[in-house]
Amino acid sequence: MNQFHANLELQHIYLEVYAERFHYLRYFLEAYYCYQYDLVTNQGKADWEAIFDHGTRSLAASKVSNRKRLVREMMLPLSVITGMLKTLVRDDEASIDQIQCMLDKHLHYVIITREEHLTLKKAGLSERMPADFYQQDTDEYQDPYSRFNAVNICFN
Repeated sequence: MNQFHANLELQHIYLEVYAERFHYLRYFLEAYYCYQYDLVTNQGKADWEAIFDHGTRSLAASKVSNRKRLVREMMLPLSVITGMLKTLVRDDEASIDQIQCMLDKHLHYVIITREEHLTLKKAGLSERMPADFYQQDTDEYQDPYSRFNAVNICFN
């Protein structure tokens, strides 16, 4: 049943992207992620809180047990995922299968502390990737951890 709901969310994403309505995209992406990884409530609804148990934790976050001191963060910011979806549309390659392939490769969540989140924000990396992420001749090219590396947030 979760796969059915994941496919339904993919269809929503497809329609929103083609209609260039990106303001609700985060909701559909999170719902897709939850259904894809069986993060659902007893009633079968997407359980965003379960991302805190499923996402990769930073070293600092792994030492924190109080959920209120943690933040779930998309590995790649929403703006980058949105840009990838726009590229699929621009190149006329935005099929449901292509969107699913892109999301399964790039849509992941990390759990960081509120302090680490503030550090990302102060560095201007909460909604974008560093320049090295886009430059082929760098070690950080296409490295999904590059924005975290830039501010010394470490993961296992």
